Amino acid sequence: MEEILMKENKMGVLPVNRLLVTMSLPMMISMLVQALYNIVDSIFVARIEEKALTAVSLAFPIQTLMIAVGVGTAVGINALLSRFLGEKEFEKADTVAKNGIFLALVSYILFLCIGIFGVRIFYTSQTTDTVIINYGVEYLTIVCVASFGIFIQATFEKLLQSTGKTFYTMITQGTGAVINIILDPILIFGYFGMPKMGVAGAAVATVVGQCVAGMLAIIMNVKVNQEIHVGMKGFKPNGKVVKQIYMIGIPSS
Repeated sequence: MEEILMKENKMGVLPVNRLLVTMSLPMMISMLVQALYNIVDSIFVARIEEKALTAVSLAFPIQTLMIAVGVGTAVGINALLSRFLGEKEFEKADTVAKNGIFLALVSYILFLCIGIFGVRIFYTSQTTDTVIINYGVEYLTIVCVASFGIFIQATFEKLLQSTGKTFYTMITQGTGAVINIILDPILIFGYFGMPKMGVAGAAVATVVGQCVAGMLAIIMNVKVNQEIHVGMKGFKPNGKVVKQIYMIGIPSS
C-alpha cells in the first residue's frame, strides 16, 4: 500500500519544470507570510504611539532568529524526508519526522528561556528609554513564551512539503496570517467588548495566529499525509538523525 502511495505522489511523476513551479510558489508565499506577522503588528501598534512602534520594531531581529531556527531546522527535516521517501525507506522517513518534532520542541524551550530570562536584557542593550523597554518586554515576552506555535507550524508544514503537498501549507499560513490581521485591532484597541491590551494585544494576536496555523498543519498531516506516520509512542532521540538534520538545517538557518 505504501509503495502505491509513493508511485502516485506528484514528487515522482510530474515533469520537473511543472514540479518546480507548483512546489516553489507556495513555499515563497509561506516565507513571505511569516515575515508579515511583525509588519502587520507594527502597522497597528503605530497608532498607539511612536515608542510602541519602536519597541515592536526592535523585536524583529529576535522574531527573525525564531523563524531562522524553526524554518532552517524544518528544511533539514524536509531534505532528509524527501530523500528517504524517494528511496522508499519508510521507517527511516518516520524516524526523521519524529526526531524533527522533538527538535521543534527543543527549539521552543530555547526561546521560552529567552522569553523568561533574556528579553529585558535584550531591550536594555538597545535603548535606555524606559517606555520603549517596557513596551518591548511586554510584546516580546509573550511572543517568545508562546512561540511553540511557530515551531510546530514550520515542522509540520515541511512534512507536508516533503511529500509535495505544498498547497496545504498555503492554507495553514494564510489562515494564521488572516487571524493575526483580524485580531490585531480587536485586541490592541479593545473592539467588540474585548479588553484594550495595547502592545500585548499585538503579541497575543501573533501567537494565536501561529498556534492555529500549527494545529491546522498537524490536522492536515494526519488527514492527507499518509506517507508519513508521526506517532511518538516509545520515541527516543536519534543522535545520528539529529546531526544529519542540522548539517542541512544550520546553513539554511
